[in-house]
Amino acid sequence: MKRHRWITAWLLFMMSIGLHAVTRIVDITGAGQYTSIQTAVTASSAGDTVLVYPGRYIENINVSVSNIAIISMEYASSNPSFIESTIIDGSLIAPGIKINQNVQNIRIQGISITNSKSGIVLGQNSSSIIANCAIHGNASFYGGGINLFKGTATLSGVRIFNNYAYIMAGGIYINGYLGSVNVNFDPGNRCSIYNNRAGAGQDIVAHSINNDLSIPLEMFSVSNPTSYYAAPFRASGNEFQLLIDLETAHHQELIGDLYVSPTGDDANDGLSPATALKTISTAVYRIASDSLNQNTVHILPGSYSRTANQQVFPIPLKSWVKVKGAGIEETQIVGEMDPDYVNIPYNALKVFTSFYQSHASLEDLSITTSGSNNSCAIWGFNEESLHLKNLRMHDLTPDLFAIIHIAYATNCLWDGLIIEDFTTESMGFMYSDGYITGVIRNSVFRNAASTFSSHETWASPLIWVLLGENFLLENTIFTNLAMADDDTHAVQFAGMYNQSSQPQYSIRNCLFANINCNVRGVIFHGKGFPLMNITNCTFAGHTGNGEALMVNGDVTISNCIFYNNRSKEITINHMDGVGIPTTLTLNNNLIRNGYSDIWPWIDSIINYSDTNITGNPLFQGIGDILNPLYYSLSSGSPCIDSGTPDTSGLNLPPYDLAGNWRVWGGRIDMVCYEYGSEPLVTNDDTTTPALEKGLLSAYPNPFSAFMNLKVVLPTKQDNSQPRVATASIDIYNIKGQKVMNITLDPDKVSEQFTYWDGRDASGRQCSNGVYVLNLSVNGKRCLSKKVTLFR
Repeated sequence: MKRHRWITAWLLFMMSIGLHAVTRIVDITGAGQYTSIQTAVTASSAGDTVLVYPGRYIENINVSVSNIAIISMEYASSNPSFIESTIIDGSLIAPGIKINQNVQNIRIQGISITNSKSGIVLGQNSSSIIANCAIHGNASFYGGGINLFKGTATLSGVRIFNNYAYIMAGGIYINGYLGSVNVNFDPGNRCSIYNNRAGAGQDIVAHSINNDLSIPLEMFSVSNPTSYYAAPFRASGNEFQLLIDLETAHHQELIGDLYVSPTGDDANDGLSPATALKTISTAVYRIASDSLNQNTVHILPGSYSRTANQQVFPIPLKSWVKVKGAGIEETQIVGEMDPDYVNIPYNALKVFTSFYQSHASLEDLSITTSGSNNSCAIWGFNEESLHLKNLRMHDLTPDLFAIIHIAYATNCLWDGLIIEDFTTESMGFMYSDGYITGVIRNSVFRNAASTFSSHETWASPLIWVLLGENFLLENTIFTNLAMADDDTHAVQFAGMYNQSSQPQYSIRNCLFANINCNVRGVIFHGKGFPLMNITNCTFAGHTGNGEALMVNGDVTISNCIFYNNRSKEITINHMDGVGIPTTLTLNNNLIRNGYSDIWPWIDSIINYSDTNITGNPLFQGIGDILNPLYYSLSSGSPCIDSGTPDTSGLNLPPYDLAGNWRVWGGRIDMVCYEYGSEPLVTNDDTTTPALEKGLLSAYPNPFSAFMNLKVVLPTKQDNSQPRVATASIDIYNIKGQKVMNITLDPDKVSEQFTYWDGRDASGRQCSNGVYVLNLSVNGKRCLSKKVTLFR
């Protein structure tokens, strides 16, 4: 009887609105005209109202008729309990409610929408009012709660919470790209948007809005809505902002470090290894950004994947937060696609993302993927000071995105990256579709092949980076790269258009080796007549018809080796964009056939010094040609001590590519590896002359698992010299940081044997690279030996 009284009251209410409007009553119990909301909507005409009685309706509503309302009993009664009891459950197969393109004047009120692929989708050129609805527990690519595409919407008293978006905007995605979008948030009956999650922009993303967007809210996730939670996704030249005015925050971010473990639990507090969290994304979500005291998410040793411990990918990075593993061998991130999105076309698996963040950091771990043929390790957009350090990315499958795919990143510092071992038909190591400025150093890009080939279109270079106004590439190796396409180069660093000042690019202590492509191997050029310095680099082992290097601008090349099986070694790119002829200055280089190996361009100026030499550089050439040390110099090389006499203006680092002193024997060499140099160790140890005839040998070298060490301690020659009281082998990385100490027996005068297993003092595996063994006696260094760890 009570339900029928509501029906009678409602009919009388609707009669007061208009005699021609039809109210279609939906009741899942069968007491109304319909048991399905979609059936009632399909039967509706303009002006009709679909009144939905309480119940859980397992369906997806598609609205194609303008001027209708879909409402619950809350509309007439103002009783909010009807919101929670009137539910549309979309079974995660389609949107809960979809307003189709060009459909106008739709009202949705008093309904909960859950378990759908987007709670509500509002199509292009549609207009709607959404009032007093609860949108939660939905998931989609974009806009887990609401997805508004180039339409108009008014949101009043809507709660959007606990939704998820794989790409971006867990709460609401407002998209006006190549059109216009208008959304009005009611300042009187305020909405709440909180605790949504996404690959980027946790709660709100507004793409290409046409003005500043005022968003008055009752509740938002946090009290300080940073771009991690809400961001305007700007088109070129669009600087409009999201102006969020909130009354209360859902939660407070945690100040201090957090810990994640493969055996952790997201119900823990994460404040210690013993109470570690389980998922990395949860730790990043909970931790606070602090520009004065950067907090760290510590990822403890182990493997992290969706299969092993329910990791959620992508993992979004956060401003002023460091995500730090225990080392590239100890912490492995294995990206896996969410099975709900596996079969969606053009959908890439992204492992980490960073979206409008500042000073986000990712360090000391390895990244790979499983079960995907379209994967990306790090995707970023509009980044400031993105720090990547000591990372290994391997066996990925770049396709839609490169392994590192960044657009618009300034002041980057990428140090100690190893990216290796993949085959691709599309993207490669790195790609930027917006400029990058900053530093890449101490990194390795190796063992990659592009198999794409076409007579009609170019392939993508394995490295394709658009540079901003300043860029430094230092102590980095590019080796064993192959391109199948006959008119595509392997490595391209190119300056952007319309720069406000002359770009400045420096490339020093780098090795470009074993690059196989039909056209030129490496390109450094710019559209703004860049000032470019290429110093102490080696270009060797290339094969193909084109040149090893193409440049343009005001270019100085010093102390480099060009020795390749190519038609020419250096060419000038005439496409400078400003009409200024290139000036190429070459000092103290070995160029295989000298000046004849340079391909000039019309009006270009080539300053070719008589300090350049020709011929064979006489590389050491021992062992595997893919080992970078293959291109170190032999004792008879004409490049030894033949570099620039005065290096003060070259701004070189103090160490060469192998970690040895950059200048040795009084004069720098022409090459990235200094001949006969000793390891650079930045400590204050001095060599003691009082003890003599010691021995320190290490084998095998390089090593991958264990290195045997044979030691003969120096002996006392007479009573005036001190006896050996203490002895040890101190192991340093190339930055001078002590990683391990091995204690020796000071009383043993004959040979003694020990070993190093490539681990540091904490038992963590050290990363690949050059290490220095110092035999210290009585607290002073007396012998040193350089070794290479290569797993």
